[in-house]
Amino acid sequence: MYGGTGGSGRPANPFLPMNGTFAGNHKTPDGRLCISVHPSARPQTINPKIIDQIVLVENICGQSIRVQVCYAGSSDCIIVPLAGYQRLQRTLGIASGSTYFRYEFRELF
Repeated sequence: MYGGTGGSGRPANPFLPMNGTFAGNHKTPDGRLCISVHPSARPQTINPKIIDQIVLVENICGQSIRVQVCYAGSSDCIIVPLAGYQRLQRTLGIASGSTYFRYEFRELF
């Protein structure tokens, strides 16, 4: 799954997909994906030119799921373990002046 702060969907420029063994996407009984990722960018208080690039990862299912979130086309990743019905905010990275970033995520075994 792909997304970014400027929009969602697959990036316009093709990136190499994430490598590794990934689980199929968990789904609710009505077919919705259990995992969703919402990006945001927030300037730091001390120096507003430094931007925290944040992802809010949400699990709407009762199962525990581990999610790998990476910058699109990069091996710069974080692992987010979620319990059932849990929502966690994590910093994906820090940038100088850029509020725009793209990401991709996968569920892990």
